[in-house]
Amino acid sequence: MPKYSQVISYSTDIYPFSNFLAAAVFNVPTLDQLHLLYSAQAGSRSLCYEDNLKLRGLLQRLPDDSPFYAIYHKWIAELVAPHFGKRISYSAHPKMRVHLAGTGSVSEFHRDADVTGRPDQINCYLPFTDVFETNTVWCENSYGLKDYAPINLRYGEALVWDGGFLEHGTVRNETDRTRVSCDFRFSPSHPERVKEPWSQILAGRDIVRI
Repeated sequence: MPKYSQVISYSTDIYPFSNFLAAAVFNVPTLDQLHLLYSAQAGSRSLCYEDNLKLRGLLQRLPDDSPFYAIYHKWIAELVAPHFGKRISYSAHPKMRVHLAGTGSVSEFHRDADVTGRPDQINCYLPFTDVFETNTVWCENSYGLKDYAPINLRYGEALVWDGGFLEHGTVRNETDRTRVSCDFRFSPSHPERVKEPWSQILAGRDIVRI
């Protein structure tokens, strides 16, 4: 795990992201086997980056009144905001991700602040499947080290971390499991109210030259 991060654990019965997406969006028993159904539909050709984008598009086009967004906003209000002074500004529509088993990288290595221009934002990585080894996001442990390692999480866990200045990306998914996840950025409305250990997520910036 990145040095400056915290893991949120939650009940998948109370926040059933995976069950909804598997049944209502993809019509599969489990999300991590999505590649098997899609391989059958694709015929003899190998799955590729464009297949990940097509399936990701199905998630990005979910309407605002989808049950997914009811779960998402409830999850943030009950599990993220209380750690950050109870009031946060966050992405109403997270970035949805699909990384099919056997396909190449879906994200080059980067720092989010270089793209967004928002150094105040904190990242949250919220997977809807178990994520591990080559099917997950890889991140450097501390700023500028480029010692990339996988962020391993179980479904029912999420990582809050400094993706703004920690370089991260993905590699070829050599596992036999598909990753389905989302990520979003947020900032506390009252950062002075945030207490440890959550206040330490961006603290490494103070001791390491960015």
